[in-house]
Amino acid sequence: MSLSERAAASLEALGLTGSEVKAYVALLKGGTMTASDVSREARIPYSKVYDALESLHRRGWVEEQKSRPIVYTAKPPDTALEELKSRTETERKEREQVALEELMGIYVSRGESEKPDIWIMRGTNEILSRVKNLLLNCRTELLVALPPPIFPFTDRIEPLMAALKEKGVKTMILTSPELPKEAADQLARYAEIRARKTMYGGGLVSDSREVVLLLGGGEQGSVPLAIWASHHGLASFARDYFEFLWDSPGTSKL
Repeated sequence: MSLSERAAASLEALGLTGSEVKAYVALLKGGTMTASDVSREARIPYSKVYDALESLHRRGWVEEQKSRPIVYTAKPPDTALEELKSRTETERKEREQVALEELMGIYVSRGESEKPDIWIMRGTNEILSRVKNLLLNCRTELLVALPPPIFPFTDRIEPLMAALKEKGVKTMILTSPELPKEAADQLARYAEIRARKTMYGGGLVSDSREVVLLLGGGEQGSVPLAIWASHHGLASFARDYFEFLWDSPGTSKL
C-alpha cells in the first residue's frame, strides 16, 4: 500500500521533508531496516538517506539501534504524531516566550515615554488605589494634608504608614483640629502631626516627585475627583505650599 499524495502533503505541511516521508513509509512497510535498505526501498539517494533517518530519529519518529550496520525501526504512526505534536507545542511556547519578552520590552518602553505627567482620577476606589501606590513607592519623605472629608479613610492607609516608618520615611501630617483624638493618637505613632482650622483641600506629596491632590466631589452626591501627577514642577510646588502652611502662624501642634 502506497501513501497518497494528500497524506504525503499533510506530513510535509507538518514539517517533514519529502525524503523523510519516504523513509518513514519504507520503515513502516519493511520493519527494521538498514540505511541501505531504506535507500533502496524508498528510492532515496544513499548520500541523503542518513540525513533523513537521523532527522526522523531526532523528531522521535524512528528508533535507532547502534549495531553494525545501524538499523532503524519506525515507531507507530499515532506515537510519532503525538511526539511531533508535543515537540511542536514546546517549540511554539519557547518561540512565543522569546517574542513576548522582547515585544513587551518595546511596548513598556513606549508606554513609559508616553505616560502622561498628570492623570485625573474619579471615584473613591481609584483614588485610594493610587494613594496606596504612592505610599508604596515613597522612599524618604511623605507630606499629607488630611482634611475632615477624608478622615474615614485613614484606617485604610494606616498599615502602609507603619511600613513607611519602618523604612525610615519622614512623614508629616497637616490636618484639622476636628480629627478625633483616637485617630490623631494612632497617626502620631507614625508621623509628626500639626493642625490648622482652615484646610484648603487635601493630598499627599511623595519625595517631591509624585503628588495626589484631592479635589472633592463638587456638588453634593457627585463622584470624588483627584489629580495624580509625577510632574516635578507640580510636586515641588505642592511641597512648598505644604511647608508654608506647616510653618504658618495658623498651624499648631496637635
